Amino acid sequence: MARKEIDKIIKVHLKGGGASPAPPLGPALAAAGIQVMDFCRQFNDSTRERAEETLPTEIIVYKDKSWEYKIKTPLTRDLVKKELGIDTASPEPNRVRVGELSREQLERIARIKLPDLNTDDLEMATRIIAGSCRQMGVNVEGYYWEIAKGPTRAQIDAAEKAAAAAAAAASTEEEAEGVPAEVPQEKAEPGGEKEK
Repeated sequence: MARKEIDKIIKVHLKGGGASPAPPLGPALAAAGIQVMDFCRQFNDSTRERAEETLPTEIIVYKDKSWEYKIKTPLTRDLVKKELGIDTASPEPNRVRVGELSREQLERIARIKLPDLNTDDLEMATRIIAGSCRQMGVNVEGYYWEIAKGPTRAQIDAAEKAAAAAAAAASTEEEAEGVPAEVPQEKAEPGGEKEK
């Protein structure tokens, strides 16, 4: 049997059982000549039990307008968050750490991700996952990343908010005490006329 000629490959991230014709999926499929509701129905039926996961998916569209899809392994960030039991990654990964992965947890994630990585070596895969952890603000056993010194963004925002509140309170106090506001005075020129 002759191999079908590929027209295009559409890459999307879809929630398990949650494909819908809404953008960006709907317009991309319609532009490729695929019946959007047919794809959504098939995808949702096959991934309903994985509703908590975001699934990287490749939709392969052939020249004859037939198609198939391949579901890749879950996103690294989702696997790390699940392993640590956290909801979000760090807002400032170079300053704020949100957890620490053990070597065993790191290898477990690397084994899951191995089919989609550009290596078949487990040690190299663990290094790739460790790099992703660094970007999430997650420490990894056996790896050391220096944490930036100085205040975090949250601390800076809190200090700015406190300074603004203090300034507002001070101006309110001055008004309450009846301190007259400074009125700019017009300068007189030597000839006796005021500046315009």
